[in-house]
Amino acid sequence: MSQMNEERNQTIGQELQEARLEKGLSLDDIQQVTKIQKRYLQAIENGQFDQLPGPFYERAFVRQYANAVGLDADSFIKDHAIETKDVAPDLEKAHVDADNVTRAGMRKEVPSTADRTKSLMPKVLIGAAIILIIGIIWALVASFAGATRSQNDSSSVSVTSSAVSEQKASSSAAKSSEDEAAKKASEEKKAADKDTIKLGPSQVTGNTVKYSGIELPQNKDTDMTLNATADVWTQITDVNGGVLYNGTLKAGANQVIKIPATSKGVTMQIGNANVLKVKLGQEDVKLDNNGTIVWNANLQFKR
Repeated sequence: MSQMNEERNQTIGQELQEARLEKGLSLDDIQQVTKIQKRYLQAIENGQFDQLPGPFYERAFVRQYANAVGLDADSFIKDHAIETKDVAPDLEKAHVDADNVTRAGMRKEVPSTADRTKSLMPKVLIGAAIILIIGIIWALVASFAGATRSQNDSSSVSVTSSAVSEQKASSSAAKSSEDEAAKKASEEKKAADKDTIKLGPSQVTGNTVKYSGIELPQNKDTDMTLNATADVWTQITDVNGGVLYNGTLKAGANQVIKIPATSKGVTMQIGNANVLKVKLGQEDVKLDNNGTIVWNANLQFKR
């Protein structure tokens, strides 16, 4: 098959995506029908034919996709002049997973637990060093304050017993009031920090934006709010595979999804990312899709 130019690939992907959305189908539905791995379907929709396993698959995959969304596959292939060289498929790395989907190559290296632990070690050491420095400063300040108080006591003039008692009582009451105020302020600050959501930096790779260190409140469910200015299909899946939401959000509608306190992260698949706004609690989650319609978001939580 001769290599398609970028404009034609984009046109093919857009027409297939529009046909899928008109039928209210998700990429998971197309995968179930065609047995083509979902990331290849996403590559076709994005016009990224160079992400397919090889030239043999371009015509075959487009034909299967067109059939799955109710298009006349033969006419679609002919209209877009999709041709395939007489080559055999590269099945050297092909395998069939438990979900009965055939996958050819494009395996991703998954970092091991040891690698992740190693990458966290510098942060742990820096945190421990900061805590140690704060402890030393606090000890020096406390020691200086104690020495100053002792010097002031030794230089005080003699006063009557009743005056000393009155001064001690006043000092004790003032100190107690200060301690109560400080304790209350500390508790309020801890409570505010506990409920604060921090997104951290994002990283865009291909058609996915990743937030790898989102800080969420501990032992507490978190609301994710979706707002659409036009119709948009989306699916939100927990890292353990549970589907939290799957459907088409109508224009002007809001959808609130509860993120369980035990969740370590979610993955979003979005069919019309340009019209979708996402919030975690009160924090806006920027999708950084730069105009791309079909988009993914990978949100990983720290608790």
